[in-house]
Amino acid sequence: MSENTANVFIALLRPVSLTKPQTRTFKSKDYEIFVIKGEYAVGKDSSKDIKDGGRRWGLPRVHIPPVTQKHKVTHAVTDHIFKVTKEASLTGSGIKVRRVVKAKKLKVQLAGNTHQATLYVAPTNAKHDPIHDMVNLTVRPDGFRCLHDVQKECNDHPVRYEDSTRQILESLDRWVKRQQSRPMALQALFRPSALDRIQENITNPAYVSDESKDWRLLANKITPEQAMLRMFQLNKCDVVVFNPMFGSDVNPHNKVDLLVSNPFFGQEPPDYSNIKIPDREDWFKGKELNEENRELSWVDEFPLHRAAADGDLPRIQELIKSDPSAATIWDHDGWSPIHYACWYGRIEAFKLLMLNDKCDPNLRNRNQTSLLHLAVGCGHPDIVKILLEHPFIDRHAKDKAGRSAQECCEQIRSRDWHKCYQLLKDSLSKPYQKLKIYKMDNTEKVLELKHGSNTTMQDVLDAMSLPDDVLKCCTLWIASNTLHLQLKPEHHPLVELKKWPLVLQRLSGVKPTDLAKEMPKIYLRRDAKLMPSVEENVREPAAVSLLYGEAKFHFSQGMYPCSDEVAVAMGAISLRIIYGPYDVKKHKISFLTESIMEKVVSPMRYRNRPQTWAFKILAQHKELTEQGPGEIHELQLLYLRYCWTQIPAYGCAYFTGYAMATRQQGQDRVQRVVPLYIGVNYRGLFFIKVENRALLVYVPHHSMRWELFEEERKFQIQTHNEKIKMIIHTPQAALVCSLIAKLSSGAG
Repeated sequence: MSENTANVFIALLRPVSLTKPQTRTFKSKDYEIFVIKGEYAVGKDSSKDIKDGGRRWGLPRVHIPPVTQKHKVTHAVTDHIFKVTKEASLTGSGIKVRRVVKAKKLKVQLAGNTHQATLYVAPTNAKHDPIHDMVNLTVRPDGFRCLHDVQKECNDHPVRYEDSTRQILESLDRWVKRQQSRPMALQALFRPSALDRIQENITNPAYVSDESKDWRLLANKITPEQAMLRMFQLNKCDVVVFNPMFGSDVNPHNKVDLLVSNPFFGQEPPDYSNIKIPDREDWFKGKELNEENRELSWVDEFPLHRAAADGDLPRIQELIKSDPSAATIWDHDGWSPIHYACWYGRIEAFKLLMLNDKCDPNLRNRNQTSLLHLAVGCGHPDIVKILLEHPFIDRHAKDKAGRSAQECCEQIRSRDWHKCYQLLKDSLSKPYQKLKIYKMDNTEKVLELKHGSNTTMQDVLDAMSLPDDVLKCCTLWIASNTLHLQLKPEHHPLVELKKWPLVLQRLSGVKPTDLAKEMPKIYLRRDAKLMPSVEENVREPAAVSLLYGEAKFHFSQGMYPCSDEVAVAMGAISLRIIYGPYDVKKHKISFLTESIMEKVVSPMRYRNRPQTWAFKILAQHKELTEQGPGEIHELQLLYLRYCWTQIPAYGCAYFTGYAMATRQQGQDRVQRVVPLYIGVNYRGLFFIKVENRALLVYVPHHSMRWELFEEERKFQIQTHNEKIKMIIHTPQAALVCSLIAKLSSGAG
């Protein structure tokens, strides 16, 4: 080929059925593509299937100088189509296409070398020659062949086709997929030209358009029903467009396949003020540009998506290294990079992207199609196997149409679908991922997650079969040493556990070297938004046990500041629950060792109190045995009543942060950092010093106003009388303020 010419490949497409209306979905089985014998010879080790002097199948190609004007390129393409189709036709008649579309530029392999090329798509509705349809050949005598068969054979027997054919067909497939996302684009592609539509327009002979005749007189001679009948007899039409502006009593559904009515005739004009003009930025993103620029924009804006579609491993590694978050970005069609690797069967690229911690094996695109559905639908058993071996995979996921991957595999039946189906069938006998739920009463529950990482928090609660009182009071939390977060019903516990290190660094500032000490667990705990009116009516022993366990845990950690009298009383109740009724021989002052005391009261408070605490707790233990309730759940309820009535901080959700304290040292004002626990419940905010668990400030909801400075990771509270004004610094500022907003609305 001369250096002054460029390769232009032509994809001449036509629908298999001309009577079937064009749908938005492009199925390769519904279309045929024109193929011819290529001009390049095959190597010595070629398949014996290659005949005709060693020439292989390929798409029509024409050489055009790169600087040729656009309209001249179009004429050259249409002329070449007419020439090659005429040579291939038994009747010696070529196809004159009315429209060609420049799809994209690409690099192809020709005779072992890489060349620049351009792909043009030429849609046609040229009818089959009846003689051809009776000839039982793989390729029709007129050169057309089923597009699906060509794609499959290119993959199974690439030696039968020119080296460039597979690359071009993959580019064609991507181009067509993009057309699907644009409303009516596929229908418009095969729509006849304006001139053809005028020539083929259906006319009603009952109302002739000849100006020499008066159609009104003719209309008076026959009824509308007779006119419609006459039209059906003379014009076998598939589509009737009915204009309600011209009234008629005719039943429009009589032998009509499709009725299109214009709703604007006879009504008010549409409101044009609601039409949205695209933003200026959208034009520069390529959303309204021609197809060539759209392709260039996609490549430039989403390089990782393109690399995944092409299976370009070095490029993928380079892009992920420079920006790890690129793997989670969606393009304008709602696809992430791994969706493209899955669709085109790029196994190594798929593996590389799956190794990225941010890739979920159940990731869905905008059309709610999962990776597993894509893999089985496209017939890629190697990718199906990788997905099914992932511990978080949902083998029972449903797509938008409500189909499982197994049902999708049976219906579509792509290449190697039998292998995919067997893998899916075998996977159903394998064990599911398990999740351990820790309860605050020191018990555990292990669940099998049938839906893998698709399992939501609400699914887990449903699977636990909890009593109604427990469901009223408790929900799931994810927590480690430094951070505790309540899950929402739509959260996925397995996903939250996996991304916990990132959440921890963002919301607590834990150093990467300390992440190994922060092992997250899923807990069943009291709902932070629970109102006391609900909790005080709970009597189910299981719910009482969970609430007591959590209250005792926070009390022993010093997170429930209270008076010494209340602390002693609650310590005595815990002693009665843990060690049973008072025994005069066993329960002497020597029994209350330091380790036992730390189990029933806060160690921090006990160490700073006089020895008389032990005598007081023992005395109340004796009194409780003689006069108090005997059942465990009744004792737990008694403990909770102290919490409800004597501890304002009860039920707080706690966050970590700090405030700046200023004090005078001589003539200087010195600032120091005061680490705080920030507690939020339905009563208000509690600021507790980390160093000694002492309550620093309590501010009721009704007496304060607050302001969030999210970008600076801080918030400010101020009482209405302006006696208290604090700025709290915390990465969790947005979470704190969100909970304040929810709880303060129901505080009254």
